[in-house]
Amino acid sequence: MHPRHRRLASSSRLRFALAFMMGLVFNPGARADSHVEQALGAAAGIYAAIYVHELGHAAAFDAAGAAQIRINVPGPSCKLLCGQTDADLPHPPSAAQARLISVAGFVASNATAEGLLRHDGAARSAFGQGLIATNLYSNASHVFTYYTKIVGRDGYRGNDIDHYAMAGGNPHVLSASLLAYSVYALQRMHKKHIPVLFISTRF
Repeated sequence: MHPRHRRLASSSRLRFALAFMMGLVFNPGARADSHVEQALGAAAGIYAAIYVHELGHAAAFDAAGAAQIRINVPGPSCKLLCGQTDADLPHPPSAAQARLISVAGFVASNATAEGLLRHDGAARSAFGQGLIATNLYSNASHVFTYYTKIVGRDGYRGNDIDHYAMAGGNPHVLSASLLAYSVYALQRMHKKHIPVLFISTRF
């Protein structure tokens, strides 16, 4: 997540959006009965996961002193299931701030998914399944992309793990942590009979 000079939303709106989204995430609503309700609930969970990830970056930008922040979902470099957070910082972030900005999305999205997993009803809801599945996919896809793409080649600008490494962080430890948590989450879902987007984990 590199800061870009753009016309951006205010920091106060960021804090309101963060509070609103967290309220939505931890109140997924009643269990859906129809296929349409399930599809809508899952879609809401999918996009909530993306926004929560981006809100994590936005909160870190805010802590670094950014007065103007904007979240784009989908991001300008992708077509659908992704996001990008831009900020206008008064000065370049320190290495520690840059590392925090890079990992903050993972912290926010994995913590939210973990919160849902600790409540079986929420995790089994269509919303919960959509959010948890998107978070697990995000963890795996970031790691896969980091190890299979090179920054600067074919227009690739790097993902959060690349940016973490550029700021002096250890990308291998971060990647291993993301994969380890994903496996741990799937193991618990398997034991609790919690499906992943309506697909049983009882293989």
